[in-house]
Amino acid sequence: MQSQDGLILIDKDAGMTSFDVVRRVRRLAGTRKVGHTGTLDPDATGLMGVVLGRCTKLANFLTLDEKVYAFEMVLGSATDTEDASGEVIEEAVWEHVTREAFEDAMTGFLGTIQQVPPIYSALKVDGKRAHALARAGEDVRLEARPVEIFELELRRFEPPHIAMQVRCGSGTYVRALVRDLGRAVGSVAHTRSIRRISVGEFNLSMAHRLDELSEDTFWEKVLSPARMVGSLPQVHIDEDQRRAVGFGQTILVEPELPMGAPVAVIDAQDVLVAIMARKESHDPRGSRLAPRRVLI
Repeated sequence: MQSQDGLILIDKDAGMTSFDVVRRVRRLAGTRKVGHTGTLDPDATGLMGVVLGRCTKLANFLTLDEKVYAFEMVLGSATDTEDASGEVIEEAVWEHVTREAFEDAMTGFLGTIQQVPPIYSALKVDGKRAHALARAGEDVRLEARPVEIFELELRRFEPPHIAMQVRCGSGTYVRALVRDLGRAVGSVAHTRSIRRISVGEFNLSMAHRLDELSEDTFWEKVLSPARMVGSLPQVHIDEDQRRAVGFGQTILVEPELPMGAPVAVIDAQDVLVAIMARKESHDPRGSRLAPRRVLI
């Protein structure tokens, strides 16, 4: 019988919400137990991870992975949504912005920075989506929060149009990065396009367009649970340990593992049975692992 657990990588088209993608995958997979590993703006394209079955329990482990985006920004105009779909709310001169000045400004956005998310976002304010409150005309205020920018590359400089690529940590908003870059060079800006290139070890070369998938071949494209968390350290366990994991108990393994870091636990049939993490223990025989997510 075909397992209904795993991860499928989708190359999302513009104009679709993340829930639109989930809804389409539910029909193709024949199951309602479907989720995703991180939203993409409706106007954004590119890589989106969709998890199925018991792997919905593992979505957070991919959500936290670093991501790479290619994007284009437009200097001289700001919009309420901070992308091309919104209404222009401010205009400013941009002709003074040189390549040298722009590259100098880019250096201020490397490392850990404070970023205010866009109000048109899926973040919740008092239990409601920020974008729903904004569209209802309410005054939405979001607090700055730390995000990580590992690399920021200038790909094309043809002002007012500028093409870039960013490698960033979880929670980074490209639209907010563009907004702040525009301000940093004495102008304003909005995002013209965003394309997600990769999430962790997964990239667009591994993704499928929804219009190329069919019910007959869908499950051939699905990555196994073990492959989904292939970037995590692995430990292999015997049948007695597998039984203990199934009951939510801790297990002792020989490898010395980092404290608190997630570990993929694989049984004798090479099946992922759990994500576990080392807990405090003074047992000299090895590392004691406690369950984080159990799939059996």
